Amino acid sequence: MEQTLMTVAAGLTGSLLGGMSTFAGSWLSSRRQHKTQTSIQQAARREKLYADFISEASRHLVNAWGHEMHSPESLVDIYSALERIRLTSSATVIAAAERVMQEVVAAYNAPNKAYDELQQMVINGHISSPLTDFSRACRVEVRSLGA
Repeated sequence: MEQTLMTVAAGLTGSLLGGMSTFAGSWLSSRRQHKTQTSIQQAARREKLYADFISEASRHLVNAWGHEMHSPESLVDIYSALERIRLTSSATVIAAAERVMQEVVAAYNAPNKAYDELQQMVINGHISSPLTDFSRACRVEVRSLGA
């Protein structure tokens, strides 16, 4: 009788341990999959946000070459994108975005440029883009989210 109880106990213990290990493995796998999926979604959202900011900043920089700012309301779209970046991004990306914003405002305050003047700046390589540092910082951040 004692041997039968030991056999039953061993069988139950083995079944219990096997079930627990299956549950634990399944739970850990599910958790890892969820974490990966969340990281991919975050990276995609940030990538879209950064692309929107780059589009707005580019539009404003080009517009500033030939126009003066008539009212601060024209900066609402880029300022809004900057604030959305502040919600989720690293300090490096935020600092780069703030520098872009400063460059946009400075470009509107600079004297207007004629097309010939811009053409010569591009040909001579004297045109700089404040978006380069921002793009690099964004690329590093998005890659780190996907890793």
